[in-house]
Amino acid sequence: MAPEEVHASANDGIKAKYDAIVAKLQATAARHKAAFPQLAAIEAFLGISLPEPGKDEDYLQRLQELCAYLYELSVSSYVIRHLHYNLTLDVEAVRHGNELVSQDEHYLIIPR
Repeated sequence: MAPEEVHASANDGIKAKYDAIVAKLQATAARHKAAFPQLAAIEAFLGISLPEPGKDEDYLQRLQELCAYLYELSVSSYVIRHLHYNLTLDVEAVRHGNELVSQDEHYLIIPR
């Protein structure tokens, strides 16, 4: 399966930015969960089947819920705290109609 496009510009709609953020979260969890098992909780949360949002406000609400969930997990995990910080920057960019801050394919960049 080809990786999803994760870049979103300021001209993209909220749904496109939402999709880019979710794709980055999924890619981050998939790539790093062997080293950081706590990331599996993010995959489980993203795997919950929800009705398709109908309005921009619904996508923004889901992004806020993701931030709140990661904030709860971040209390006991530096890795998730770092991921939450990067996610929050992107969510704020979406809220203000700006380009996503993180242009990487993952929210965690760990040097090898």
